[in-house]
Amino acid sequence: MSNKNVIIYISENNPHCKKVLHLMDTLEIGYKTKNVTMNGQYLQELQNRGIFGTPATFIEDKKHPILGFQKEKLKAALGKQSDTALYKSKQINYRNYGD
Repeated sequence: MSNKNVIIYISENNPHCKKVLHLMDTLEIGYKTKNVTMNGQYLQELQNRGIFGTPATFIEDKKHPILGFQKEKLKAALGKQSDTALYKSKQINYRNYGD
């Protein structure tokens, strides 16, 4: 599990929230959820920051969260290399192999 401090504001029946949580589990990132559907105080916290939608992922107490399900942005913020970046680095290595 990662030692990063991750807080994810979620809501019920939101497929993007489920995707963010699944990504965190897949990457073995520890996180805390704040369900705005179940707790009006969490909703108020988000609205006080000018955020009116979920998921909203705060990483390492950054002022601005990552909104929605932005897989590559989340992975980059967590220090995990994206599949796309990995593929590109291998592609470059293969290209240079015969030179």
